Amino acid sequence: NSTIGGTSTGQITLGATTLADGVTLTLGTGIANTISLSSISGTASGSASNVTINTTGAVTASGAIGTDIGTLTITNSGGSTFSGAVSAATVAITSTTATNAVTFNGDLTLTTGLTVGAGSAAYNVAINGGTNSIAGTTTFANTGTVTLGNGGDTTAFTGGVVATAPSSVTINGTVSAAGTGLITLGDANTSVSVTGDSTVGGTSTGQITFGAITISDGKTLTVGAGASTPISMTTVSGVASGSASHLTINTAGTVTISGAIGTDIGTLTITNSGGTTFSGAVSATTVTLTNTTGTIAFNGALTATTLNTAAQGYNVGLNATTGTITNAVTFSNTGTLGLGASGGTLAFTGGITATAPSTVTVNGTLTAAGTAVMSLGTVSVASNSTIGGTSTGQITLGATTLADGVTL
Repeated sequence: NSTIGGTSTGQITLGATTLADGVTLTLGTGIANTISLSSISGTASGSASNVTINTTGAVTASGAIGTDIGTLTITNSGGSTFSGAVSAATVAITSTTATNAVTFNGDLTLTTGLTVGAGSAAYNVAINGGTNSIAGTTTFANTGTVTLGNGGDTTAFTGGVVATAPSSVTINGTVSAAGTGLITLGDANTSVSVTGDSTVGGTSTGQITFGAITISDGKTLTVGAGASTPISMTTVSGVASGSASHLTINTAGTVTISGAIGTDIGTLTITNSGGTTFSGAVSATTVTLTNTTGTIAFNGALTATTLNTAAQGYNVGLNATTGTITNAVTFSNTGTLGLGASGGTLAFTGGITATAPSTVTVNGTLTAAGTAVMSLGTVSVASNSTIGGTSTGQITLGATTLADGVTL
């Protein structure tokens, strides 16, 4: 076991370094040494070797760290940048000075896990390698930022990931979990920024939970990878005045979105879900509902230039007191269709055709404009309702049943 450092604050520089079986190399003694490393490796086939970094100075490692490395510990640093691949059983980050980052620019492969402590200051952590695999459940306890990917990268947190302590989380690439691992990114105090086309999901059936999400101009966030993963989201927005951003949901699990979706959202796509509930307002250029088991419910106002549905057996509910769909919308879903709330008004500017759903339940007022037609199949009127508007187009109703005491 060896320590390189002392009372000097001069730079520590090492060439390619090989550690004997089972030994620990400590670099720095907690003072302000700048440390420059090339590669560090253990000795294959023996007991694992360990590396500890302890300095308030900046650390750079230009080469790979790996070959039978047990634990890489960053007790403290003035920022640490690993340019090469890092392969170890465990990386343990105790602390780093305020606003500085521990950055992995090469692939990060950890067979036991990643530990990120709260530290004595708000430091940042960035995982920017192209392909990263981290065993165990990772909890980011640091209160600075967390960055997962910097362009098309893949980070697999095998046992899941929790990042609610950081001030913000940035995603640019794919973040996944396996088994029943949870993915929790952000909360009421931690926002999430999506800066490139990204997917959050994997084979795990553990819940995906987000804080407030902002998607950069022209980028797409896909949540879920088709597994039975429950998803819980708050708000999703693009960036005003730029090119539109997009959101895709793809899961066989249930989806709940408690807040608003809007501000320069181009396309909202539900590829699949085990039922999706939007509690807040949804505003997008295009909303495409491809498939679901159960119901896609918009309980807040839906405002869309184009609404697309598919010939699948799911239900759709537009349950708010207001909402505007601009295109001539055809509801092709063969489950049920709910339109409106008592006393409210839904505007189908280009008209509405809903003859494929098994039943259409009407509450409140449905309108169209111009010469747009309104064609509804089997209709159940649940409260006082009006079907019409300024349009001179034809209104067609199938067999219609009125609830007790209501007026159509």
